[in-house]
Amino acid sequence: MKRMCILLVLAAIYGTTFRALAQEPEALKTWRFQGKAGAVEMKLTRVVEKAGAKTTTLNIYSPDSSPRSVAEEAEFLATVLEDLPKVGVSAESLAWISFRFNELEAVRRVANYAASSGQWRAALKTKKASTVYPLVTLFLNSSGAYKEWDRVFEQHGLALKVVGVEEVIMEPFPEAGSNCPGSADCSDLLVPKDALVQMNVDPITHR
Repeated sequence: MKRMCILLVLAAIYGTTFRALAQEPEALKTWRFQGKAGAVEMKLTRVVEKAGAKTTTLNIYSPDSSPRSVAEEAEFLATVLEDLPKVGVSAESLAWISFRFNELEAVRRVANYAASSGQWRAALKTKKASTVYPLVTLFLNSSGAYKEWDRVFEQHGLALKVVGVEEVIMEPFPEAGSNCPGSADCSDLLVPKDALVQMNVDPITHR
């Protein structure tokens, strides 16, 4: 099978979407870390929305596009959360995190989850972003793709939830580095390898 990479272009905004900012965000601080495969930066910004409310967000990225690791980023996030009060920001005031889903652990976990889903296979046949994208969002939450991050934020009484994706890029399952579950045929299956992600940060509610 030829190596291929398919970009599904978002045609319409649906469901919960990336929040539009009212004005240019104010950069508060950028943390720079060195991972095993390259640098990782985490940029904290704040924006004043039209109603006057202040929204604080965190963007995670690799300045040289080097591979990232969920486990390494969890350690970096722990440092950032401990550091926030020094910037005059509480962890509880963090509204959301934006980043590209392309960490190897996360890609493998989502690929394995997708391979077990008949709904995923059916959605791919539609070739519609409005059908496929919500499943990518669901799988990011349900597969434990960022479980190491979850543990870090739980220590601060916070919960993470992916609420939307854009610019989803696919790859053949064999290239994801995951094991095909059971007797499923994964040879021609496409799975997500990259996407722009918004993950909300909310207080943990005990029912």
